[in-house]
This record gives sequence, structure tokens and C-alpha cells, in this order.
Amino acid sequence: MKKLLMILLSGMLVFSMIGCADKSKDTSSKESSSGNFPNKPIEVIVAYKAGGGTDRGARVLAPIAEEKLGQPFVIINKPGADGELGFTELAQAKPDGYTIGFINLPTFVSLPLQRNTKYTKDDVVPIINHVYDPGVLVVKADSQWKTLEDFITYAKENPEKITVSNNGTGASNHIGAAHLAYEAGIKLTHVPFGGSSDMLAALRGGHVDATVAKVSEVANLVKSGELRILASYTKERLEDFPEVPTLKEKGYDILFGSARAIVAPKGTPDKIVKILHDKLKEAIESDEHMKAAKNADLPIKYMSSQELKEFMDEQEAYLKDITTKLDL
Repeated sequence: MKKLLMILLSGMLVFSMIGCADKSKDTSSKESSSGNFPNKPIEVIVAYKAGGGTDRGARVLAPIAEEKLGQPFVIINKPGADGELGFTELAQAKPDGYTIGFINLPTFVSLPLQRNTKYTKDDVVPIINHVYDPGVLVVKADSQWKTLEDFITYAKENPEKITVSNNGTGASNHIGAAHLAYEAGIKLTHVPFGGSSDMLAALRGGHVDATVAKVSEVANLVKSGELRILASYTKERLEDFPEVPTLKEKGYDILFGSARAIVAPKGTPDKIVKILHDKLKEAIESDEHMKAAKNADLPIKYMSSQELKEFMDEQEAYLKDITTKLDL
């Protein structure tokens, strides 16, 4: 009887220890998921090559984000398939806050509308917007086209003769160029590249005649006299280039640009999303970052998580309407 009692007591003690261990494990897991987040480096996927507009913006933000988060903010370039490879890896990453990334709008929402991608707009959770970069139509400074009117007239008289580089089939700059062609009643030859750096290299090397780019990507090249902006896709003239007309004032009611936003995989806990938003907002609004962004010609535009979600929905609605009309 005494031996049986000892066995029962030993069993109860073992089960009690297991229960405490499991409880401790659960508590530790919960704490690691949000309470002490972040406690290791955060990987930040950029779906384009180093040197492009998105990459430059990410690297301007990274050192300040590291200060605010207290952990390394590691930029990882994953180019390919017009951004689809990087976007897919981001959407399929573990939703623990340690893999986040930049998305480009409208490209991120346009690709699933045109091809069978392995991600959708709803596979990510919006965190914060960083940049909104207005679109511009650009040629080399020695181009035969000095004005938008020159460009449009030539295109009408020479259908498909003008070659225009872009950052990928169905990507943002392709949509911008195709929308202008549609509104102006002209036919252009669109030449896709793997990102804005290659797209601009083609223009600078004389391999294409023009490009639609974001203003931050070409500002220094315009200021140096290498490139010329024929028109901007903005409501009002650009502050740094007041001599450049808008497409709207020339009779083409097109507004176009690229938002560069930070998102996390779907399923990332709300508490972690809020921590990331709050710390990144501090970083973006810091004097150090705003000065660095100005030096890099980056047009900063903050959007909260909710504002970014609404913007993504608006972009999807716009694209569903316009892409059926465009030569993409």
C-alpha cells in the first residue's frame, strides 16, 4: 500500500511539472510574439534590384528605423518577374513581424489582375506608407522632342515608332505610359525591364526613346542636364520643376504615381503591426529621416495602416476599370 501511494505521488508530481512547463512555454511564446517584440533583426524584402527608387527609399529609412526599433532593419533585394517574386515571398513569409517588406502601388495590385500570381492584395496587412512618387514622362535632353506637343504629334504621325521603357510588363510605369497613349490616341512600343534602374539605363544609353518614371528616380539626372521632363502626372506643377507642365493642363486628365508602402504577411498579430507602425512613423517623421529623404529627392507621404488599406482598395478599383482599356 505504501509503495502504491509513493507511485501515485510521483506521477502527480511529474504531471504537475509538465503542466508548469507547458504553461511557461505558452507564456514565453505569447511574450515573444508581441510583448518583447522585436528581439531579433527584421528582414525587409524589396522586390526590385538595388539602386532603384524603392531600394533607395528603403535604405534611406533603414538606419533610422533601426534606432527606433532597437534591432537591425535588414534590406533584402528579391527582384524578378516585374516584382512578383519578391511580393510572393513577402506574402508567404511567416507572419511573426520579422519578415516585412515594401510593396509598390499600383504594381502590387495590378499584377494579380493580369496574371495568375501566387499572392493577392489581401495576403498582406498594411503597416504604413513611406513615399508617394509622382509620375513623369521623360526623354533625353538632346531628344528631338522638346515639348509634350512635339512628342504627341510625332507619335500620331508615326504609330508604334516611339519606344518607351518601363519597370516591367503590367507594372506601374507601364500602366502610366499606356494610360497616356490611350488618352492621347497614340500607339507606343512598350519595352519592359526588371526595374527602374535598368529602365533608366536603357534611356540614358539611347536604347529607347522615352520612359515614364517617378520624379525621385530622375530628379538628379534632370538637374544635371542629362534628361528632360516633358510633363508630370500631377494635379499641380512639381515644386522642384515649375517649368514642367502637367498632363492635366494639356488636356489629359491622368493622375499617376507610385506609393511605396510597408506591409506584413496576413496573419501578423495586430499588436505587432501596431508596434511596427508606431516605431516606423517615429522614424519617418524624424528630422534625420526627413533631411535624408530631401537629399535623395524622396517625396514622403505618410499613411496610417487604415489609410493605406483604403488606398490599396482604391487602386484596385481604378485598375480593374482602366486596365481593360489599355494596351498592356
